[in-house]
Amino acid sequence: MSTHKKSLTASKKQDPALLTQIIQAVWPYIKLCRIDGLLGVWLTFWPCAWGAILAASYPGRLLPSQLITLLFGIFIGCALLHSAACTINDVFDRHVDGLVERTKHRPLVTGAISVRNAWVFLGFQVALFFYVLTWTNHTCAKIALANLPLQFTYPLAKRYTHWTSGILGLTFGWGSLVGWSAVTGSLSWANLPLYLAGVCWAMGYDTIYSHQDMADDPKAGVKSTAILLQGRSPRTWLTLLAMGFVSLLAITGLMLETSRVYLLAVFAAALHVGWQVCTVNLGKPSDCFEKFYSNSWIGFVMLPGLLLEYQKKLAV
Repeated sequence: MSTHKKSLTASKKQDPALLTQIIQAVWPYIKLCRIDGLLGVWLTFWPCAWGAILAASYPGRLLPSQLITLLFGIFIGCALLHSAACTINDVFDRHVDGLVERTKHRPLVTGAISVRNAWVFLGFQVALFFYVLTWTNHTCAKIALANLPLQFTYPLAKRYTHWTSGILGLTFGWGSLVGWSAVTGSLSWANLPLYLAGVCWAMGYDTIYSHQDMADDPKAGVKSTAILLQGRSPRTWLTLLAMGFVSLLAITGLMLETSRVYLLAVFAAALHVGWQVCTVNLGKPSDCFEKFYSNSWIGFVMLPGLLLEYQKKLAV
C-alpha cells in the first residue's frame, strides 16, 4: 500500500514537469504563427465578415444560425491562413529579423525552431487550411486558393519594392470576396468597391505599422511604404487612404441598395480611421503599434450597423 502511495506521489510531482516541457516545446510554434494575440487573425477576418454579412443581408439568403456557423468557419480558416503566412514570412526573413529590434527574438532567429521544422509545420498548416476549404462551396474555395500566391509573395516584396503596403492591401482586402462567395457561391460588381475599401484600410494600417521600424529597416535592406513617404507628408497619404476606405464602403452600400441603417457601420468606420490619422504619432513606435493594434477591433465598431442592416433585410 505504501509503495502504491509513493508511486502516486512521484507521478504527481512529474506532471508539472511534463506540462512545462510540453509548453516549452509548443510555445515557439505559437509565437511563430502569431496566434498568441490573434491580432493578425482579426485583421484577416474582418473583410471576410463584411462580405459575408452584406451578402447574407438579402431576404432569405441566410438565417442567423447559418450566418453564425459560416462566420465561425471563416474565422477558423482565417486563423490557419494567417498562421501559415506568418510562418513563411519568418522563414524568408530569418536573416533579416535579427537586424531589427522588434523582430530579433522570433523563434527562427533565436534557434528555438529549426528551418526544417518550420517547413514541416507550414505543410501541416496548409493541409489544415485545405481541409477547411472543403466546408465551403467550390467558387469560394477557388477564390480563397487564388489568394495564396499573394499571401506568400508579400514577405518577399519588401526586398524589391517600397509599396509593400499596397501588396498587403491587395492580400487582406481579398477576404471580402471570400466572405461574399461563401454565402452566394458567386461574385457581384458590388464586391469591387468593397474589395478596394479593404485595400485602402489595410494600406493605411500597414503604413502606420511600418513606421515602427524606420530606424532598423534601411540597415537591414528592407523597403517599406513608410520609408518611401519619409519627408513627404505621410499623414496626408493616410488621410487619403482613410477617405478612400470610407467612400468605398458607402459606394458598396449604394450598389447594394442598402438602407440608411448601413450608414451606421460606415460612420463608425469613419470615426475609427479618422481618430487614427489625427492622433497617431508616427515618430513614436509604441504609439504606431497601438494605433495599428486598434484595427483589430474596427469590425466590432462596425458590427452593430451591419447586423441591423442584416436584420432589416431578413424581415422583408
